[in-house]
Amino acid sequence: MSLLKSGLLSASIMTVADVATQFLVEKRQFPGRDDVDRHYDPSRTGRWAIVGLTLHGPYFFHAFRMLDRHFGPATSLPVVAKKTISNQIAVFPPYLVAMFSYMGILEPDCHDVPAKVKEYAPRAFVAGCAFWPIANSVNFAFVSPGGRAAYVASAGALWNGYLSFINAREPAPEERATFDVLPQ
Repeated sequence: MSLLKSGLLSASIMTVADVATQFLVEKRQFPGRDDVDRHYDPSRTGRWAIVGLTLHGPYFFHAFRMLDRHFGPATSLPVVAKKTISNQIAVFPPYLVAMFSYMGILEPDCHDVPAKVKEYAPRAFVAGCAFWPIANSVNFAFVSPGGRAAYVASAGALWNGYLSFINAREPAPEERATFDVLPQ
């Protein structure tokens, strides 16, 4: 899969994930309906598409190629484990910081990008530690190198729906205290 295809695939998946999150999870409706409290936000979906095209797709395209070069093909359980752990520790955290920073820059009502990263990246990392090791083990063990970006984008539809949801909501004060792990 090429770099451009990876970006386009990620943009598509992130778009679908945000639309699904807005309509199915947040129960938003199309504008024009006066009987609903919250309307669908197409600019939010556009921001996720931009992040998918210009950050997610290219980032993971290069990251998985780097892991493949370093560890070789995942032909054994130890190699799968090494790739999965390396991805979770070395690849995933910088992506979360970049993604929440990028979203903060793109959002017209975000006036404190570092605070946004501090608030959401640790929460997403903890949740990702439950979700991604399983998804990446399957990725490295069963998916060909050429199909990895597509697989990750597909598994990422669920994950990106979660990110869209947490990125769009204001956490309760007790949630802030729980995830206040970065220095001021």
